[in-house]
Amino acid sequence: MGGAERLKLLVVRGSFDSLGGAERELLTVLREWSKRWDITLATLQFPPSAQKLAEGLDIKIISPEYEYVAPSGAISEILGKESKAARKAWAGISGLRQAIASADVAHLSVCRGTLEILPLLPEGLAIHYHCLEPPRWLHEDVLHRNLDGSLKRPAWITNFLFRKQKNTDIALVKSFLKRKGAAISGNSHWIQSQLSKFYSIAHDPSLENGQPAPRKDGLCAGASVLMHVVDLSDWPSEAFDEDVETPEVDGKYVITVGRISHVKGTWETLHSLAGTGLSLVQVGGGSDADKVLLNKEAKRLGVGLVCMPRLEQNQLRKLVRGAIAMVSHAYGEPFGLTPIEAMAIGIPALFVDEGGFHYTMKDVDSGMLIERDGDWNAAYEAAQDEDNRNDWAAAGRPHVEGKFTLEVQADALEKLLEDCRLWSRT
Repeated sequence: MGGAERLKLLVVRGSFDSLGGAERELLTVLREWSKRWDITLATLQFPPSAQKLAEGLDIKIISPEYEYVAPSGAISEILGKESKAARKAWAGISGLRQAIASADVAHLSVCRGTLEILPLLPEGLAIHYHCLEPPRWLHEDVLHRNLDGSLKRPAWITNFLFRKQKNTDIALVKSFLKRKGAAISGNSHWIQSQLSKFYSIAHDPSLENGQPAPRKDGLCAGASVLMHVVDLSDWPSEAFDEDVETPEVDGKYVITVGRISHVKGTWETLHSLAGTGLSLVQVGGGSDADKVLLNKEAKRLGVGLVCMPRLEQNQLRKLVRGAIAMVSHAYGEPFGLTPIEAMAIGIPALFVDEGGFHYTMKDVDSGMLIERDGDWNAAYEAAQDEDNRNDWAAAGRPHVEGKFTLEVQADALEKLLEDCRLWSRT
């Protein structure tokens, strides 16, 4: 985007309250984006933990003057109160209308409450919607299952609770796609296919990262792909600054990153280690009840288990370097940064051959993709073979450097923003 003036980019995300992988990734890439564009970040919730991560960011941040608390509980879910509350909260943020008026283009990051900003965005504004995943609590049942896979409640009750919100989400996306200069993308070719499934738009798996989807009568008719990336400075090929204390783990272990849950496949990962002599290190926390259940099952299986909360980057990096492999049995993972992180520092990546993992790893020999009911024992043995480890490490780093860097993503986003701006002016 040539010219003397820098593009004014409005970035919108409903909340940073959970500060999970998606929130952290966005704050990371904003550091790169701010080198190219003048950025204003608008959000309904930006807690102190997010503020700490955002220190030093050369961007303007807009959020409510008073703490926004989204309605919760069964009644709120049934009546769709959260969506109404978010629309009201956006409208009341001081300075937001001025930021919208001065923006050249908006980038919306999927989250509860994000699309509710749409009534404030003028029809002529170019908008890119990065739908990292269609809201899974509305469209799938994986978030409504207990750790062991059993349903938390009868399916009909879940469908009843979330029916209004599901219909609202579909209506918001479809109304968004009727705007001139609008475009939608997933964070992987897997999510691109899910967007097609849930929102009835075209799916073209041949589209490359950042390649605009076809349009019909000027309107977006399909989903593009804008992949997640890693900051390679956080994952150097050689160890540094890792003289830090971490909980001790007896013997050899594999590591899985993500909250203890069914959707992250924690239960199955634990079961896959039975009889291998390997322990499991789980990083990401979880409820007290799930920790108790997981520890009980680990003792029954005879598998060593260490559960940890979220860690500082150097602590996590040290544990990953010491592992036999990075492992996950997650269900339909939208993208999955963990195999990328493993590749970056040369640790074997052993992942279930589903969802975004398939697309992340299918073009590189830096570990193994395994069927959910496949031979995981053989995979763990392969990961301990020194020749395999050396070969996989040699392949992994160049793959990440070529496809999953901050610069690669910024280049891809620039293409999508240019396309949105072009069609917004037609």
